[in-house]
Amino acid sequence: MLSRLTARPFSLWLLAFAGLLALGTVFFSLTLWLTVPVIAGQGCVSGGLCGPMAPLLGLWLQPALLIAAACTGALAFWRRGMAVGSRIWALMPLALLLPNLPSLFVLGNLWGADLGAAFLFFPRWSLFELTPLLGLGVLLCFEVEYMPGFGGSIARTRLYGSIPIGLIYVLSCVWICSDLVLSLSPHLGIPIATVQSVRDVLHFPLSLAGGKVFAGLPPYGDRPDMVVPLGTLVNLMLFAVLVFALAFDGSGRLRRAGALIFVNKDNGDDGKPLFQTSGRINR
Repeated sequence: MLSRLTARPFSLWLLAFAGLLALGTVFFSLTLWLTVPVIAGQGCVSGGLCGPMAPLLGLWLQPALLIAAACTGALAFWRRGMAVGSRIWALMPLALLLPNLPSLFVLGNLWGADLGAAFLFFPRWSLFELTPLLGLGVLLCFEVEYMPGFGGSIARTRLYGSIPIGLIYVLSCVWICSDLVLSLSPHLGIPIATVQSVRDVLHFPLSLAGGKVFAGLPPYGDRPDMVVPLGTLVNLMLFAVLVFALAFDGSGRLRRAGALIFVNKDNGDDGKPLFQTSGRINR
């Protein structure tokens, strides 16, 4: 039976998740550089086995690291979600990583060989889209369940007691994680062209090229300096408002306190007060 994770042990799990993800993507060349000599041993002397072993090892080591990162993240968010009132956060690392494992190969850049280019189906615009996952992970490293604005779960968090910022934030997470559903489309009999059209709408990009911001990709086939999905940008802005509501808005604390002091008075009291002047409780 899985137990709940408090903030401190979750931070260690998150560090392990981020480490596996980094080793399998942007630092994968360094991972191979360190791993191949250890396995080959003396075979690396005078150009032995190291050269042929690197591509072969990369074929199974990189997917193993990325799948291990996804599983570690899902388990960590599940157990931390038990403490903050929502196990469904375990879907977030799965939705952002599993449908896009081939595209993450590009970030590894296996010594100049793009092994994932032939397998791209739903490629990420950039590593920037993973920042909502890491941002939520950093938030859960703090004792969210004891913050003034926490109302029992993140989804029930309200700004100034009326604006459902928690629910809006959760919906934005569903928006950026929609690839988990879209990636199942070939098994559901939905044409790929239709799914691609839906994905283009859901993940509409904002690009930066030559110091200008474009709605969509730059014209005339120019290469953008940076591409940010609109859903991710909206999610990060809502995340900032959510953090403000959790940290500085006391409406969640008031709702929790109200549930504790509520007294259900039945008709058998005959209008008598609960406490007498002497301090005795009426029976």
